[in-house]
Amino acid sequence: MEPTQAALTPSIRELWARIERHDFEPGLALDFTRRLARDRDWSLVFARGAITEYRRFCFLAVTAGESRTPSEQVDEVWHQHLTYSRDYWDVWCADVLRVRLHHDPTRGGPAEQRRYRAQYASTLAHYETVFGPPDACYWPASHERFRGRPRFRTIDADRCIVVTRPGLAGLRTLIGGRPGGAR
Repeated sequence: MEPTQAALTPSIRELWARIERHDFEPGLALDFTRRLARDRDWSLVFARGAITEYRRFCFLAVTAGESRTPSEQVDEVWHQHLTYSRDYWDVWCADVLRVRLHHDPTRGGPAEQRRYRAQYASTLAHYETVFGPPDACYWPASHERFRGRPRFRTIDADRCIVVTRPGLAGLRTLIGGRPGGAR
């Protein structure tokens, strides 16, 4: 979906065209999209959708005139893109966006939490104005985005066992426990 109201000037339309043309899947066995899906345990379809939302976020961040805050899913794409530093800085920022888009994480504390919540709410409102209603699976409501614990974590798979929530009930049955810790 192209931007609607934001695409009023030729330069903004050209920015969106450059963003859409950027190739995240150059045909490698493990390209950006496949690595994103593999490392986050996302389907390839979900990873492609997250990249679409990342494109939209970057468009909003560049055209807004003020700071924008991504969803956790979009932030995961951004984090990975930063690790592809040559593509991120030399192509994405220099040639596609034509501005340096820095990732500024929180410094922590209640004031920062309030600031990022307000920026996220503003990002959602701006998104809706430009692209229509955001997809909740990529752009959850503020209270979900800023819940007490992070949704994504990096783990050492040699030291940890990851059990999906649907698989947790079966694991409890297997080890003889009951939901809620009662025995």
